[in-house]
Amino acid sequence: MFKMANILINEKLKESQLKTIAELLPEYEILTELETDKLRNTEVIVNWSKKMTELWEEGKFPNLKWVQATSAGVSYLPLKKFQEKGIVLTNASGIHKYTITEHIVGVLLSYLRDFDQLKENQEKKHWTNEVRVKQLYGKTILIYGIGSIGRQLARVCQSFGMHVIGVNTSGDAVDEADKTLSQENSDTRIQDADIIVNILPETQETIGFFNHQRFQKMKAQTLFVNVGRGSAVDTEALIEALDNDIIAFAALDVFETEPLDADSPLWEHDKVFISSHSSGKVEHFRDALFTVVEPNVRAYAKNGKPSLNVIDYDKSY
Repeated sequence: MFKMANILINEKLKESQLKTIAELLPEYEILTELETDKLRNTEVIVNWSKKMTELWEEGKFPNLKWVQATSAGVSYLPLKKFQEKGIVLTNASGIHKYTITEHIVGVLLSYLRDFDQLKENQEKKHWTNEVRVKQLYGKTILIYGIGSIGRQLARVCQSFGMHVIGVNTSGDAVDEADKTLSQENSDTRIQDADIIVNILPETQETIGFFNHQRFQKMKAQTLFVNVGRGSAVDTEALIEALDNDIIAFAALDVFETEPLDADSPLWEHDKVFISSHSSGKVEHFRDALFTVVEPNVRAYAKNGKPSLNVIDYDKSY
C-alpha cells in the first residue's frame, strides 16, 4: 500500500517506539532518514537539523504541518517562517529538568565545599581540615526562568533550606518559589540573592539581559550560573564583574558563541567553571524524549494537532 503522507524521524528512537508511532499513524509512512523524493509528502518532522533548514528554504517541505524539536530551546529554527506557514512547533521542555537541576546543584556544592581543594589535598597526601566551609542552607537563590526546569530546581533548593525567588514574564505566583517576580521587576530583589541562576529562553527581551548595569546591582561575592542561553549574558560585563569581585564564581554551560573560542579569557579564569553545553544531557534520552513525542503523536492522530509543549511564536517559547 502506497502511503502518501509521511513522518520523518530524524532521531534514533527505539524500534518499539517507532512501532508505537506506526500504530498510532497507520496511514503514514515512517521515515528514519532523509529521502529527497519523499520530502514533498512529509507532514511531521521529529528533530529539526541544519540540513532541513536548507531544504526548507529550497521549498522541499511544501506539506509540512508539525515539527517536534528534541531540545527545549528553539531559537535555531526558522521561527518566523514557520509562523507564516502555520506550522505547529513543539519542543522537548521538561525532559531535561532533572539533569540540569543536578548539574546546577552539583557545581554549586563543588564550589561551596571546595571539592577541587579536597582533591588536591588527596593527591598530595595532605591531611588538613582547613578548607572552605560554605553551605546552601539559608542562602537566597534568584532563579530567572521559573518554568519546568526552574520549578524543579526550586523544589530541590527548598529541600536544602534555601529561600527561593523565581522570575517569569508575568510575575504570577509559582507554588515552588517563596516569591515570584516579573522580569521587569526582578531588579528589586537582585541584591538579596546569594546565588543567581539564568534559565531564560532566548527572546528579544532576554538578549544581553545580564549586562554591565545588572551585574552592578548584584551584591559582592554573588554566585552566578548560566544554563539558559549564552545570548542572555554580556561576556565582557561578566568578566568585569568577576574581576571586581561582584561575582565570586560563575558556572557557565552556554555562551554567546559556541563552541567557545579557544582564545576566550573565560577558559583560564580562576573563578569560572565551564561545561560545553552539556548540563541537559540525559542518561536515557530516547525514553525521556518519547514522554513528549508519544502523547503528541497520539494527539496528532486524533485531532490533527500535538498537545504538549506547543510554542507560542509571539513569545519564542
